[in-house]
Amino acid sequence: MNIQTINPKLRQISLYTSLALLSTQAFAEATLQRNENQFINIGIASRVSFSSVKDAAPNGKDRSNDFEVEEARLYTNGKVHENVSFEFNFARNSADNRVELLDGHLGLEFNNYAHVWVGRFLPAASRASAAAPMYSTTFDFPIAELGSYQFAGRDNGAVFFGTDKSEAFKYYVSATNGRQGGSNQADNLSYATRLQYNFWDTEPGFYNLASYDGKKSILSVGGSYRYQKDGAGTILNKGDSKYWNLDARLEKPLSDGAVLGAEASYYNYDNDNTGDTVLPEAKGFFVNGSYTFAEKVGIGKFQPKVIYQEFNNDTTGLDRKRVDIGVGYLIDGDSNKRIDVFYFRENRNTLPDIDGIKAIFHVAHFF
Repeated sequence: MNIQTINPKLRQISLYTSLALLSTQAFAEATLQRNENQFINIGIASRVSFSSVKDAAPNGKDRSNDFEVEEARLYTNGKVHENVSFEFNFARNSADNRVELLDGHLGLEFNNYAHVWVGRFLPAASRASAAAPMYSTTFDFPIAELGSYQFAGRDNGAVFFGTDKSEAFKYYVSATNGRQGGSNQADNLSYATRLQYNFWDTEPGFYNLASYDGKKSILSVGGSYRYQKDGAGTILNKGDSKYWNLDARLEKPLSDGAVLGAEASYYNYDNDNTGDTVLPEAKGFFVNGSYTFAEKVGIGKFQPKVIYQEFNNDTTGLDRKRVDIGVGYLIDGDSNKRIDVFYFRENRNTLPDIDGIKAIFHVAHFF
């Protein structure tokens, strides 16, 4: 969490989680607070799903039917001094079913212009990367968004970030471990930068939220670049790892209370043609659109959404094209408490196509 200012009387405690999960309605007192410069916030997040995929059962001819706990996370963050922040988050790693450190960094936060985090964090990349798998504007995490080197896309290092006076322009510059060993025998660091500009409402803090549920008007454009010398390939066939992306987000509350949303992102990965399958030679993009109805039905609002994605992996030769069509049910109109039900179809040139339905129950909350 990056907390820019603290003034309980004006209720301007801006809570930004490490996954950009909470909307700007989360102006609240800290979970535990000694004074305005010493406090801790505690939060939880989870994502539980059911999927049914054609011809994906073990026998290869029946539909698969699977429940899965995709995410289970505990967040802790706050301040120990006016200018010293901390964040330690933990999550279940679905690969081995163990709890691991997700984020763990200390921060020096002087003003809007200059912040420094040191430790484990999500390196600056695309706008979608900040939402991670929890609350991306796509139903599932974008297929063209490749992770970094630690658990859940995190990496160990340092990042310098901030905004201009208006907070419309944001910048990030980081140095992290990146790939260690293998092709990187010289122990070179990975460097990344991101620039972003908001034409309408601003998005202060390290992360952007996936959706503000109509509480802000967003028109944002951004781009990122990452480079590591000898960060791809093998000891005998090493090359530099390079990545860049461009993205844009539109979110507009309408006069009747409905919310129109759209997002697009393009990705390009370059590994110097080393044949590295982890950091491939690839490119891809996604575009999506959504409409949140103003009327409340029961305890929530409906949000139909359509998504189109492509990812072309030149290293493996696998080309993927995916369409998702579905609807979200936002409890209290809040994207942090939602149920998504959608149909997806993915065409693949060298593997069988995927055709299925999925339901996801998301919850994220700071106490």
